[in-house]
Amino acid sequence: MSEGTADFLDSGLLQDAEATNQRAALSAEGDELKTTRLPSMTPPPPLPTLAMPTLPPVTFPPMAPAPSFDDGTTRYRSEPAPAATKPSWLQALLTTTFPPPSTVRNPGAQALVSAQTAGAVFAVMGLVFAVVALVTGLRGVPSDTSVAPVVAAAYVIARALVALGAGALSFAMFRQAERLLVHEPPKG
Repeated sequence: MSEGTADFLDSGLLQDAEATNQRAALSAEGDELKTTRLPSMTPPPPLPTLAMPTLPPVTFPPMAPAPSFDDGTTRYRSEPAPAATKPSWLQALLTTTFPPPSTVRNPGAQALVSAQTAGAVFAVMGLVFAVVALVTGLRGVPSDTSVAPVVAAAYVIARALVALGAGALSFAMFRQAERLLVHEPPKG
């Protein structure tokens, strides 16, 4: 930076400082900013209220009579009409969520591991995850006294969630082992 520019900047800073000092001396209280009050805003005019037009009355056509069943729907006159049974919503939900294990095997498929070996592995893994769930879930509050009570509660909740996850994984492993190891008895 040249000396002329530095002197110009320094003189400008000095002038600003002097002007600020003069303003403070002119003001009685020193730190107040002078403001002007603006005129208050007038509220917007109210919207015209429109009355809702009345709707014409709605008429529905008369209901058609229910279809009648003739005598040809049953085999015998003494036999009652078949009752239409609706499956329970809970049964339908459980069937789609946990379908029964399939026991039908495809004899032509070649597997690298036999079904008995895979089932045994799943059963052992299910047992391991069940032990992990029990050990994790049954641990007590941390014995460290320097830990805040909120942090100790968070530890307990975190362990409970891990235990629930390990228990669910254990259930899935046992279910898979059941599917692979249990064979349906022959019908007949």
